[in-house]
Amino acid sequence: MFFKKTTIDTADLNSPGTVIGKGVYLEAARITGQESVRIDGVYKGTIEIEGNLVLSDSGSIIGDVSANYFLVAGEVSGNVKCSTKLHFASTAKVMGDIQAPSLIVDEGSQVTGRYLVGVNKLPQEALVEREKVLHIQEYKLDIE
Repeated sequence: MFFKKTTIDTADLNSPGTVIGKGVYLEAARITGQESVRIDGVYKGTIEIEGNLVLSDSGSIIGDVSANYFLVAGEVSGNVKCSTKLHFASTAKVMGDIQAPSLIVDEGSQVTGRYLVGVNKLPQEALVEREKVLHIQEYKLDIE
């Protein structure tokens, strides 16, 4: 009753506007746009799209990602931000901070990073306080 169900256009996932095929290595500064993207190969750079993003189990991304919906079945090394939903399949391997209003994590997925779920953005004061706490905890660990 308090949760808003988000809907994802599955037709959009099955026929994306751009596909980076398996066996393809693409290094670019940034991908931007409104259409959906599917990555089966390797992409190195930033992705900032308003559409949906699918990373297959054969694909990998090295860089930060921002998308509407992101289905991760491959490997990501970078921060991830979604405006609706983020889904880690069982084969997902992610190293980076995650920010999304809704998160699905399948058993077997491997994620290393901070989760910021259910919020659009943390206030700057909260981030500063968190960094102070982490710094103090690291200092205490070094002493003991």
